[in-house]
Amino acid sequence: MIRLLKVTLIGLALVSLPPLTASAQDKDTVSLRLNWKMKGEFTPFIVAAEKGYFAEEGLDVTVNEGAGATQALQTVASGQDDIAYVPSIQLIKAINQGMPVKVIATVVKVDPMGMVAKSNVKLDTPADLEGKTVEISPVSTLSQIWEAFAQHNKIDVSKVNVVRADPSARFNLLLSDKVDILGDVFLTNEYPVLQSKMTEKMNTLRVSDWGFKLLGYTLVANTALIESKPDVIKRFNAAAMKGFQFMLDNPDDAVAIAANAYPDVLNEETTKAQVAQLVDFIKSGEPAELFVGDDEGWNRTLSILEQSGSIDSKKTPADYYTNAFLPGAQ
Repeated sequence: MIRLLKVTLIGLALVSLPPLTASAQDKDTVSLRLNWKMKGEFTPFIVAAEKGYFAEEGLDVTVNEGAGATQALQTVASGQDDIAYVPSIQLIKAINQGMPVKVIATVVKVDPMGMVAKSNVKLDTPADLEGKTVEISPVSTLSQIWEAFAQHNKIDVSKVNVVRADPSARFNLLLSDKVDILGDVFLTNEYPVLQSKMTEKMNTLRVSDWGFKLLGYTLVANTALIESKPDVIKRFNAAAMKGFQFMLDNPDDAVAIAANAYPDVLNEETTKAQVAQLVDFIKSGEPAELFVGDDEGWNRTLSILEQSGSIDSKKTPADYYTNAFLPGAQ
């Protein structure tokens, strides 16, 4: 079973929405916290619920909408939630700060951070940013790595007019031609939403293609839960993996399931575009096996963040992630 709980912006008060299925008895309860409000890139979790994958594993799962990765990690660290779905960057910072959490599944191996521009603005390489007005939100990940990204790609920053705007104002800045490029767009989420407002195909640039291939979304659990209920973690991963595999094999069906489950939240066409982007990023990641992480990917991400000044130090990869709770792991 899955229920969606919405988060108010005042503290962590929750407002329950009607459950999608009847309550199940004799099941282990799991509280999953997303990093944001329900969107197309969360489709695999909806699929896992709607097709009964969680129930088959003896789980009664509640999905909580989020208000940012940091808050999601805090609710897991405090024990309010059991598992969080958050990008690796915030997770790494949380562990460096001593939060009692650990990655139980490395889900998206390539962070979908990107840049977008209207069709009449050339955006083939990072050099195309020169001579342009580029929006980079001060709270974005790109803002943290901007100087390192520019240096690595030999961008003359004196020729880039960087606009620091509130995230809520970014779309309008591009739509009204006040900026040429949005520099902190998630291609699996915001890009499809923005593209739906355009009549012509937008130009895009993946940050990962230009020396900054970071890990993306991860599933994170409280270390106390990992130690006390390892079987619950394994069963959750098994069910979630089935949801992701179904999406990879049947993207159109997965979109239909998600849009039908949340008709007031998920626009089917936008969700279809978000799922297509997510499928592309998952299929381009390594290791190719679902949810499997490796030291190479974690070391690469840690080194990029350290060299760019996003983190002051790094631990060993084993301090951040494990594959011990994946199906078939011994």
